[in-house]
Amino acid sequence: MEMNDSSILKIPLRRQIVADELFAYVNALSCFTILIFSIPSIFFNAINIAIFFKIGVSDSITVCFLYLALCDFCSMILTTLSASFQVLYVLGATSSKNFPIYSFNAALFYGLPLSLAAATTTYIAVQRGLCVAWPFLTRHAFTRNRSLIVLIVISIILFVCWLPRAAAYRNVYMPDPAMNSSQILIVQFLGTWSPADSFYLISVRIALVFVQYMVMSVCAVAIAVGMRSSMKLKSATTTSFDNRSNSQNSENAAVKENGSVSMEVKNVNTDLKSAPKRGSDKKIQQKVTKEMQVIKQAFVVVLVYVICTTPTIPTVIYRLVEPKFQVGADYSNLMYVVFGLLNATEAVNAFINFFIYLNFNSKFRNCFGTVFNLRYFINSETATGVFKK
Repeated sequence: MEMNDSSILKIPLRRQIVADELFAYVNALSCFTILIFSIPSIFFNAINIAIFFKIGVSDSITVCFLYLALCDFCSMILTTLSASFQVLYVLGATSSKNFPIYSFNAALFYGLPLSLAAATTTYIAVQRGLCVAWPFLTRHAFTRNRSLIVLIVISIILFVCWLPRAAAYRNVYMPDPAMNSSQILIVQFLGTWSPADSFYLISVRIALVFVQYMVMSVCAVAIAVGMRSSMKLKSATTTSFDNRSNSQNSENAAVKENGSVSMEVKNVNTDLKSAPKRGSDKKIQQKVTKEMQVIKQAFVVVLVYVICTTPTIPTVIYRLVEPKFQVGADYSNLMYVVFGLLNATEAVNAFINFFIYLNFNSKFRNCFGTVFNLRYFINSETATGVFKK
């Protein structure tokens, strides 16, 4: 989250394209918008974590969704703190002179869970995309333990990339120029860590975001194509089962009309032979339906993230090629406003995931209804195990 660290770091500002007065109001408005979504997101993601734990991390996709909820939960807490300090500072709260520093510190830590959430969503997209494109080759490739190892490795890599940047900033107290008897808190940037900070911004916050966006877009298309094929398979299976049932009913009706014992015996034998096939058809139909739910859930999660991330791509590219769109430059106020709005879209993304799980995940929905005693969400036909009433 890019906050007003230009004044914090005591970098002399040039003439801004966005006036300071206008920037203060727009920044406060964007922070209010962030809080509208980030505060509920904290509670929703806490529910997501609890429900996924209760369901049990028995498969790969549940592990990924649980870790994604954990990352969103942490990022929304830090986002709420950062935005709250900014709002209090703009409103002129008592002892608010250090609030921009607190906001900057929260924003500094916010980048790590945000990157982890993006990487986890990318892994979900890749996993579902490969499973849809090559189901027989990747059927057993993504297990719970392997996904757990992948997420741990991703976390370590991103933490190692982020740590030098966090070490580049120091909180220091200095005498307040307005009141010599008091002190104010400032942030110092250590020039020796400048290469690490630049590496993090270029590799993680710009290049990696672009790569993740492209990968998720391709995988979203692959998942959409796979959903269409699965729907055709489900329709064909249902049609085959219905035709077989109708044919069997016609034969039974003919037996009753003719009163033929031999035909009835023959029909019973036919029933015994076709019973395993009907059972197999039902199993195939149930399996296809279950797979469709998983695919739809993953597709919507990835699609929402792609939509919310779309404005970030031109912004980070413009920041890379335009020197004025940097801290302390002519467009720094504009940069803070734009990134504040982008943070709002990220809060919206974390906010929506709960409703995606509730709509597309029957186990999540049943468990949620059972835990909170909401019978509307409990489906006794699909509930199994701990979800049965």
